[in-house]
Amino acid sequence: MDTAVVLAAGMGRRMGALSKFYPKPLIPIANRPLIDWVLSSLLDAGLKRIIVVVGYMGGFVKRHVESAFSYMNVECVYAEDYVKGAGYSLLAAEEYVSGSFMLSPADLILDPKIAMRVVNGFLRLGVPLVATGGTGRRGTVISTSEGRCGSVVSMRRGCGSERVCIGLVALDSSFFKFLRRSLNSGNGSVVSALDLYVREGGSLGFIDFPGACWFDVDTVTEALRANSHLLSTGLIPPGCLYIPPGEEWPPNRGGTGSSTFLGPVLVTPEASVEGSRIGPNVSLSGRVSCENALVLNAVVFGGCRLKGAVRGGIYFNNMFFGEGSTR
Repeated sequence: MDTAVVLAAGMGRRMGALSKFYPKPLIPIANRPLIDWVLSSLLDAGLKRIIVVVGYMGGFVKRHVESAFSYMNVECVYAEDYVKGAGYSLLAAEEYVSGSFMLSPADLILDPKIAMRVVNGFLRLGVPLVATGGTGRRGTVISTSEGRCGSVVSMRRGCGSERVCIGLVALDSSFFKFLRRSLNSGNGSVVSALDLYVREGGSLGFIDFPGACWFDVDTVTEALRANSHLLSTGLIPPGCLYIPPGEEWPPNRGGTGSSTFLGPVLVTPEASVEGSRIGPNVSLSGRVSCENALVLNAVVFGGCRLKGAVRGGIYFNNMFFGEGSTR
């Protein structure tokens, strides 16, 4: 297996109103576009060719991917019917795939070792595999027993013998016939096609990662959690001012116009900060301006000009998108 298909076509509705103004795959998490995290993980896991399926605001996503990963074998294809569901987006990649492939959403942040183990497991066992994250988290749930998956149930919290899908699935091109049948019956999701495959006797194994850290970044809340984790662990892009957790910078503050950064904080060189207190758990990306501001637990990017107290959300071009925001 050397190919991956990454689905980056959806509208990102669970991200709330932010998705009306900016494509979710390009939202900076720890000052790095969300899609870059999963593409880098897949490449680090040894996958040599990646097909990125774009749709909503696809021109922006395509230009970024082709620029940021120009040195790798990464190509974009457009899904005409992306609004009908992820299954239609995957179908757009069919002619680009032959044999086995890894399927992943574009909003996944995970350790490359997870993808590597799924690839190796598929090669060893010869059956499609799902990466699962144990129980207790909300997501797409599958029932499991004796190393095999049973029914696939959409969106709830796992318990008992049920496990929550991380998002990675190792498949082969024969899966497309089940996908087409599922789409023809009116079900537009990949989950429905997987369920059809299992119900008709297909073997679908799983590899469990109960203690692994991964993020399915489909809401503002999850974006803030992922941002905080990456800042706290120091998994950050180069060229930024980084204040580690628990540290304060500058250590000897002086003057009424000075600013204080309380880590973890990540700031790009283009940002301007005057008389403000920044952090913890804050990333400032791009030409952000903070003047006499208190900024806590936030992802800030675009042309934001912040003043006063701002916290607990994503700020883009002077618009605020809080946890649970749908406006």
